[in-house]
Amino acid sequence: MDSQSLREPLRLYFSFNDPYSFIVFGAMKNLAQNYKVNVESHPLGGYDSSGVFSTDEAQAAYWKRDSERFASSAGRKLSYIPQVQDSTMARRGLYMAQEKMLGAKYINLVFALRWLSAGDISDSSQMIKALSYLELKEEGLAAAMKSDMFGQNLAHVEEMAMGDGAIGVPFFRFRGEGFFGAHQLAALEALIRSDPALVIHHDASYGVIPPQELAARLQSGVETLVLDVRIPKEFGAGHIPGANCIPAKVVYRSLEKLEREWSIVVVDDGGVEANETAFLLASEGFKKVSVLSGGFPAWKGSEEKGIEKWHDRLKS
Repeated sequence: MDSQSLREPLRLYFSFNDPYSFIVFGAMKNLAQNYKVNVESHPLGGYDSSGVFSTDEAQAAYWKRDSERFASSAGRKLSYIPQVQDSTMARRGLYMAQEKMLGAKYINLVFALRWLSAGDISDSSQMIKALSYLELKEEGLAAAMKSDMFGQNLAHVEEMAMGDGAIGVPFFRFRGEGFFGAHQLAALEALIRSDPALVIHHDASYGVIPPQELAARLQSGVETLVLDVRIPKEFGAGHIPGANCIPAKVVYRSLEKLEREWSIVVVDDGGVEANETAFLLASEGFKKVSVLSGGFPAWKGSEEKGIEKWHDRLKS
């Protein structure tokens, strides 16, 4: 793989009970879009009772007011039950979601329940309802949250955080340096930006292709790789014939499977992931990249099902 294709790990340790973690989690996406970093998000339970839930009333009052100021500066409004909630179920369920490549969406939904809807993340029924959007099997999710099947994951993250020097949340670890607190985001970004090799240049360009034009191109035999960036479950339920699948979240780790000379059409579910992936490819030197207008929902041609050939055209 081209060395410039590599992304460096940036660890974010957070708590679902921490309002600052809720606010900075959204900023992590911007860092990943602007710099060649791979954000790894790890939930902790050891700091659930700190900050706004401190037993020291003066500290709790200060951090509550400060978190509200910080949220306001980020254009967010906090709404929450003013008691610490047991985050064990939320942390367990995250590992199941990550296995399905739905980790970021899961975290966003749990944070929304906790900090926007004033919900209770220790209530399994509220959690199941809030996470219904993910289309995870309800029985499996409930079992994951209530059992200890991911107990080793929880213990490993707590040990890893200790090794990284985490003293609270949110805590960031990058290139051997630790940054504690949401207010350290600027210092963290300054460190990342100081390395020109990590900066993604936003003059990268890519095209847009209508479904009928792509259909005509494929029918005429023009060499084209249709790169479907949905998750395998969605790809398997139906995709453009001959398409290959690399979920958007891991495309940057799979650049060695693609040739920069290929003509690539990126397909998603009609959201923003195709555009983000196309921009990534263009910024990495891929010159013939397009996005399917409207994504797979706009495709009116024939379809294939299954994932037997989902990597058959990619480089091994």
